[in-house]
Amino acid sequence: MAFGSDGHFVAVLTLFMTFKPDEQALKLAVSIVLWGQEDEAFLRTLRTLDRACAHARTAGLLGAARLVLTDHSPHTAGAERISRWQQVCSAIELDYLHDSVNPGFGAGHNAAFSRLDGCGLFLVANPDLEFSEDSLLGALTFFAEHPGVGALAPLLVEDDGERPGCFRPPNLRVLFLRWLGFTATQSQQVARYECRDWDINEPVMNPPLMTGCCMLFRSEAFGRLGGFDAGYFLYFEDFDLSLRAAKAGLSAYCPALRVEHAGGGASRKGTRHQVFFVRSAWRYFNAHGWRW
Repeated sequence: MAFGSDGHFVAVLTLFMTFKPDEQALKLAVSIVLWGQEDEAFLRTLRTLDRACAHARTAGLLGAARLVLTDHSPHTAGAERISRWQQVCSAIELDYLHDSVNPGFGAGHNAAFSRLDGCGLFLVANPDLEFSEDSLLGALTFFAEHPGVGALAPLLVEDDGERPGCFRPPNLRVLFLRWLGFTATQSQQVARYECRDWDINEPVMNPPLMTGCCMLFRSEAFGRLGGFDAGYFLYFEDFDLSLRAAKAGLSAYCPALRVEHAGGGASRKGTRHQVFFVRSAWRYFNAHGWRW
């Protein structure tokens, strides 16, 4: 989809023609789960998300936006940091929740979703993203043009280039290659796993798997899918949910939903994350079949 001046006008016009009057300004709920997030990186996430919300609101396509920050750190962020976060959010209402018990990534998002009533959209986002200004506007337009779609995967901008925020089903070999640090430029298997052969500008309906760093749902679809499987503490919960969404015919890769992503790489995050990864991989392959 083109988003130049003419393309933008057509996209906006399409949205108004497709939505019912009471749907023209959908409410957005955003869920971010924190654990010891560095302020500067997270402030960039908040600023760019706020700007994307403001841009979509100015176009008349987004209503109220509410952000739930669920902090699983051992200690609360403190009034000063929370105030600093609130100050950069002019288009978003921010709620901060602290839960040191830390039930896990997916469980944290499920809990946030259960608190949010009356929001037509539910965005699951990592605290290390930067949103392009027209990302939410583009996503809203895509939803309008595809009323049967209930979950969107983004276009990712990473250190080694742009790629779809999607994956082919993993096997043990490709996961081991990524564990060793092989990138898409070094391994054809890794490149294929990361869908590097796709045209990043073309939408794909029901991609095999979606990245969990940024997933935009119609709230009705997220609820119908049952949310994340809380049995995954960290890693692979996004793949499990993706498979269910694709099976239901609800998902799509949306290149207009463009975000920069600085995270990833469990093998680079220490032994604790490696243990989480192995445990979740075991659960995932046991549930969905082992691929060698």
